[in-house]
Amino acid sequence: CSFGAVACTAAPLDMARYELTGFGPYWIEEFGTREDSGDLAALLAYSPYHQVREVAYPAVLLSTFEQDSRVDPLHARKMCAALQAVGARAALRRDAAAGHGERDRTSRLGYFADVLAFFRRNLT
Repeated sequence: CSFGAVACTAAPLDMARYELTGFGPYWIEEFGTREDSGDLAALLAYSPYHQVREVAYPAVLLSTFEQDSRVDPLHARKMCAALQAVGARAALRRDAAAGHGERDRTSRLGYFADVLAFFRRNLT
């Protein structure tokens, strides 16, 4: 299966450091902790940030919300830089005024318009 474009929004992507920011400490029971060597090995094995390789990636749009208390925006910023470092077409969409949850109608519509425009540009 092949994809032409991917949109990733407010996702924890660096699983080795997720617990150091935002709601991360509350997820230790679910994901494990970097302080345990077995857990760290498992986290690194599936951490998207730690799996970036020089392969053919589809176009990637990473969206982050700068007021997000659940998933620190550093995840998307680091992932975008890692993808770009291996030659992937990766773009970062930052919303400075929004958080992880509800946004006003204009912000939501702007977000969806940007995602749809990204898909149209990369899938046609």
